[in-house]
Amino acid sequence: MKNTIRLVFAFICLTTISFAQNKKDVKKFKIKSATETLTEITDGKEKTFTESFQKFDKSGNVTEEIEYNKDGTFKKKETTKYNKNDDETEKVVFDEKGNVIKKTVTEYNVNKDKTLETDYDSKDQMTEKTQFGYNAKGEKTFELTTDVQGKVIKKSIYTYDKNSLKIEKKTTDAGGNILAIKKYTYEY
Repeated sequence: MKNTIRLVFAFICLTTISFAQNKKDVKKFKIKSATETLTEITDGKEKTFTESFQKFDKSGNVTEEIEYNKDGTFKKKETTKYNKNDDETEKVVFDEKGNVIKKTVTEYNVNKDKTLETDYDSKDQMTEKTQFGYNAKGEKTFELTTDVQGKVIKKSIYTYDKNSLKIEKKTTDAGGNILAIKKYTYEY
């Protein structure tokens, strides 16, 4: 019994370590996919199931990710497309029946900065857009989220210190009412 528990523990650790590989290792070893399984022991009985599956492209990017419930049924699937710079350009989330829940399309400028993120619903109808703005230093200065009609849903403004370190993100609703203020502090 103790040997079985040790074996299962070692298997879980090895599986977790293999999934924890970074993009560089995935690319270096030309890993095409990875499957994470879990074996649980309850009342002396082993039950093994697949927890998740990932598929990678030649650059080591995750192009498909599937999660499963403990009974082995499908839980969630995401697919992702990338541009030549390895920037995420499209993410599609599917439900347990394989139907599209949400699609996000992302655009970038010549500096490889994210400039626009557009969300679509299950019927491929746009639900909202988020525009991103940058200053001459390449620092993100704002995010502006609008609905289908172009009405502002929320706006976030970023401020930086003299060292170009982000110090604050202030988010407001359409009326300018503050929704959140996130502050960043650094210790030198």
